[in-house]
Amino acid sequence: MGLFAGTSDGLKLRNFSLLLVATGLLAAVFADVQVHASEPWGHLGTMLQGLFSPSVSDVQGLGLDLFYTLSFALLGVSLAVVAGLLLSLLYRYPIVRFICAFFRAIHELFWALLFMQLFGLSASTAILAITIPYACTFARVYHDIYQHAPIKLAQLPELADSKFSHFLYVLLPQVWPQMRSYLRYRFECGVRTSAVLGFVGLPTIGFHLETAFKQGDYSYAGALLLAFFLLIASIKYWLKIYLLPLYIAIALWFLPRSEFTNSSDNIWRFFSADIWPSVVKNVELSVLEKLSAYAQWLNSLMLEQGLPGIASTLLLSLMALAATYLLCIILVPLLNCIRRQWLMNGFGQCLLLVMRSTPEYILAFVLLLLLGPSMLPAVIALAIHNSGLISYLLQRDITTLETGTEVTEPGSFSVFLYKTMPNLYSKFISLLMYRAEIILRESAILGVLGVTTLGFYIDSAFEDFRFDRALALLVITALLNVLVDQLSRKLQLCFSDQGIRVRSKD
Repeated sequence: MGLFAGTSDGLKLRNFSLLLVATGLLAAVFADVQVHASEPWGHLGTMLQGLFSPSVSDVQGLGLDLFYTLSFALLGVSLAVVAGLLLSLLYRYPIVRFICAFFRAIHELFWALLFMQLFGLSASTAILAITIPYACTFARVYHDIYQHAPIKLAQLPELADSKFSHFLYVLLPQVWPQMRSYLRYRFECGVRTSAVLGFVGLPTIGFHLETAFKQGDYSYAGALLLAFFLLIASIKYWLKIYLLPLYIAIALWFLPRSEFTNSSDNIWRFFSADIWPSVVKNVELSVLEKLSAYAQWLNSLMLEQGLPGIASTLLLSLMALAATYLLCIILVPLLNCIRRQWLMNGFGQCLLLVMRSTPEYILAFVLLLLLGPSMLPAVIALAIHNSGLISYLLQRDITTLETGTEVTEPGSFSVFLYKTMPNLYSKFISLLMYRAEIILRESAILGVLGVTTLGFYIDSAFEDFRFDRALALLVITALLNVLVDQLSRKLQLCFSDQGIRVRSKD
């Protein structure tokens, strides 16, 4: 990029890293990162005591919560992978790319708040809230996978008249292992998302987690979290592709039944009237007058809520991105040095499992109870989850790198610093930029917990039944995410294909 023109690859990465940290520190100057709780350490001790002594009296209820959490994730991801596969074949068209980027930029919790107005607290709300953004994510990732295949999708028209036949018999067998691997990862994300949907009232484990923490029942909350972590850790053992039809049939049969009923008239009224401001529905105004009035209404909304929400969302995202970078810089070398000590390595892997498996929303919710209402709990929550995930991915790369090269004293800090880190750092920055767009999405949704990001104003609009404001703010959020996604992708391309040319220490 022009900002780093004329410098070597290593200096580009160094300068970018310093700029990232400096930007995060500057954002902290303008943000509220104070601790507002009177006795956070005492509250933390009480909470940890309960979390480390889990107990559950209603085993059947716990099992049902986990089952519904899995069912919503399974059905949502299954529908998403089918829709995403079809969209991936059309992803080369700019309009499809934009629509997918726009829809996946809206967080699953926002989709749930939207569909609740149509279907209530039903299984349909949960499944659709997962399906729509995940389908767009599958489309993007699968299209990227196609581009790295020996025979590209763009070459298919030259091979035969039937593009779909050549996709099915030529391209798909080449990329199926990568697609299957990503499906497993996305299902794990779906389970986390399904749990978070419980915080808006849907019958998943998140609903009972919120209740347990608010009531101070930390032993039950500990049992719920332990069961959730074990569920995430066990996915690789029981999630088999050939068993998916059986799992889907069981999930469909035992889905919870909702008493909420909604007629087609209500759905039509929602889309034709509820989501539009009163100035647009005024029949006495001409089209030009309606457009002018709507522009004034939108300008007022932007000044009162849009711009403050955007500023807070960006501040939180920049702080979280810098905190994620710093935490990874500490975690990755530390975990690498203890890899040869089986007990410490086991503890480190369990720590990574907890960090990457706990949704940011749940972490932020717990930290808000401890530290009070500010951006600090959200920053810590985002940094913990994203650094855990990035460190986990880098650990696998380190193992592959050391296996493919002759490394003396594997696991030592000097070897990591002079041999492994130079080859790994560009991949690390690329992963960090990939997570930047996700951090922005999460920063927006954490407003539901009271942080004054865009999600705060969107949630307030839904609570006040101001669906016109909610829809406008959702569009603003999505467009902001699309812009950040484009910037992060350019930075990924800038850093992903280059290495750091430094001399390794013998």
